[in-house]
This record gives sequence, C-alpha cells and structure tokens, in this order.
Amino acid sequence: MRFFRFLVRELLFHGIFFAVAGTVALSALYLLSIGAPAESYMDAVKSFVLFITGSANSKTVGFTSGQIIVAGAIQTFPLAIISLGLIILISLVCSSYAVTSRYMAVTFAKKTGETLEKIWSYVASILAAIPLFIGFWVAYVLFGNGVPLVFISFVTVILGGLSWDATNFLKTDMLSQVNQTHAIVFSTLGRNMGKFFPMPGTYSGYSFQSSLPRYIPYLAGKVPAIIGSVTIAEIAYSFPGLGSNLIDALVQTNTDLLVTSVFVLLCINAIVSFLVKTILFLIYPRVYEKAI
Repeated sequence: MRFFRFLVRELLFHGIFFAVAGTVALSALYLLSIGAPAESYMDAVKSFVLFITGSANSKTVGFTSGQIIVAGAIQTFPLAIISLGLIILISLVCSSYAVTSRYMAVTFAKKTGETLEKIWSYVASILAAIPLFIGFWVAYVLFGNGVPLVFISFVTVILGGLSWDATNFLKTDMLSQVNQTHAIVFSTLGRNMGKFFPMPGTYSGYSFQSSLPRYIPYLAGKVPAIIGSVTIAEIAYSFPGLGSNLIDALVQTNTDLLVTSVFVLLCINAIVSFLVKTILFLIYPRVYEKAI
C-alpha cells in the first residue's frame, strides 16, 4: 500500500500533472509575452491534445509527435543520465578524499591530504565560475562536431557549478560526522579508509551511508538544473534534441513545436526525478515520507 501511494504521488501528481500543468503555464506565458492573438492559444491547446493522444495528424515542422519524442529521448535523456552519473561519481570521490584526509589530520596530525584537498577545492571553485559556453567552445575546438556525449556531460557538470555544489553538500555532511561518537567508534575497528571511494566497510563508506538519506533528496532537487544545463549543451552543438527544438520554436513562433518540446522536456525531468526518488523510497522509505 505504501508503494502504491508512492507511485500515485510521484507518477500521477509530480510526474504527469507536473508535466501537463508546466506545459500549459509556460506555453501560455510565452504566448502572452509576444502578444499572440486568442487563436494562437486555441491552436496550442489543439496541438497539445493531438500530441499527448499520439494522433498522426499532429505534426511539427515535418515531424510527427512520436518522432519528436524519439529525438528528445535519443539526445536529452542520455545526456541527463550521464551528467547525473558524473555528478555522483565526482562528489563521491572528492568527498571520500576530504573526509579521510580530515580524519588523518585530526587523528594522526597528517596534513598533506587535507592541504591537497583544499587546493583541489579552490581549483574546482574557479572552474565552477567559468561560463558553460567557454567549455563548449574548447570542446568544439578539440573535437569539432564529433564531440563525445561523455565529454559534453563532463563539461556541463564541471563548469557552472553542478559537481562543485554536489561535492560541497556531500563533503560538508560527511565531514560533520568525523568527530561524532559513532564515526569514532567505527574508526577503531581497523577497517580500510576508503580514501578515494566510499566502498562498503570502509571509513568513508560508513560516513557516506550515514549521509545517504540527505544526499539522495539533494540529487532529486538538482535534476531540473541538470536538465537545464543539458538543454544548453544541445543548443550549443545544434543537436536534434529538445534544446534545439525549443530554440526553433521560439525563433519561428511555432506553437506546435513549442508545446511538444516543453512537454517532453518536462517529462524527461519528471522521469529522472522519479528514478532518484524511487531509490530513496526503496532504501529509506521513512526518510522519503519525512522529505515530502
């Protein structure tokens, strides 16, 4: 019964309702901003209904609704998943190194690791302040139009602060436990430190496990920012994904393309958020109940 309530809340309300309401609101705001006539609103509603019902009559710039969904899924969804995975990986590695370095500095007065961690944090903060378009320009110079998706995702999360913010959140939470009784007791068991990754049974792994109920909701809240950054990347490289479709719709004042692009974009956002929240619910159902 609890899982059923979870599905209803996340799929129906936070998923379908969010995507539909968001599409209506954003499309209406756009039409209002350009002073569109009343007929444009009715055309947008008609296009949206045809799109969500999968009607073959719904076409946008030569593409059927199904083709637009496929184009969006091929580009936006993989980029979003890869970017989310890189954020998790970077934050885990950096936070593990930070917490084990702090432990070694406090317990054994070994400051080398802590000094290196501070230097890396400083460098990461500088990278986070660099605009995304500079990173995309460098990637274009290096690879041309054949930029690998992984490299684009790497630039997306490093520049603009996504991975830096995630690392700071997790690192702060894990570091707050170094001097707590349960972490001190665990450190006396003679386990490995897990200096570069929080493997189970290691000191950093134990700290990460304690931080996990707060880290997962944080990731769920970052999904819209990840989708937004991925969309910027698509626009920069003119990928045939939702970012390019959205720009084309705005430039051409194409309400059909606008409605479908916004809806699929919000659906992808809802799907990625749902996956993250499902992990939280399955591992820590009580934490999920408190978080909502």
